[in-house]
Amino acid sequence: MKISEIIQKLEAYQGPLAEGVKTCDIVQYGDPNKECTGIVTTCCPTAAVIQKAAELGCNFIIGHEPLFFDGWDRTDWLEGNPTYLAKKQLLDKTGITVYRTHDHMHGQKPDGIFSGLTKLLGWEKYLTNPTYMPGCVYQFPETTLGAVADQLIKTMHINGLRMVGDPEMKVTRAGVVFHFLGNEMDQKTIQFIEENDIQVIIPGETVDWTVVEYVQDSQTLGKTRALLNPGHFNWEEPGMEYMVQWLPQVIGEEIPVKFVQSGNQFLWRKSAQN
Repeated sequence: MKISEIIQKLEAYQGPLAEGVKTCDIVQYGDPNKECTGIVTTCCPTAAVIQKAAELGCNFIIGHEPLFFDGWDRTDWLEGNPTYLAKKQLLDKTGITVYRTHDHMHGQKPDGIFSGLTKLLGWEKYLTNPTYMPGCVYQFPETTLGAVADQLIKTMHINGLRMVGDPEMKVTRAGVVFHFLGNEMDQKTIQFIEENDIQVIIPGETVDWTVVEYVQDSQTLGKTRALLNPGHFNWEEPGMEYMVQWLPQVIGEEIPVKFVQSGNQFLWRKSAQN
């Protein structure tokens, strides 16, 4: 099956985007008219992911985020950039085609990223709201903030996350919410948090002067609020991992589909004084 046929089947399954909306879902690099030897799903098509895909014998990567360090994968500004040229050379050498499913993934019913994380956490039975945007709300048996953090770390295959709050805090409600990027969406999501009394806030990304300050002030003023921040890619990667389970039902079983984690972007280093 040609890569272009796989893309057509995938987009048909995910459903059309709103008319007139500019999309970043494109073939980011390579020849979609090639026969597909295997598919790798990932969050971000990093150079390491490209190398691993080639080792696995896969010539098609389906990613969720940019390939060339720009939201729209524009490359005119990268002329002469050594990292861009080296990554391009790696793609040419391996013969890998890269396609981005971002808008289609979030446009699925239900949202492919949020629902994938929900399934891999095993939280489907705790989900209280039928829609996934601006976030999911979960009501579960009493546990601790630290226990929720540990479950996220295990599910996301990472070695740590940032936490605002006491690990021993007792909690019964959590919410996976959209990224906090310092714009008006932050205000709407904070309102959503209050309306749903979300105790453990799990965003994909944060800026310190909106949600983090809000959570800190809430704690100081006696409200049960905490934040767990695994990082943007780690937060979305389970959705791309879960894609391995449903994609063969869309395109057929003959093409192997594998997940390669793009991985935690940061190492954790503790103070030498502690």
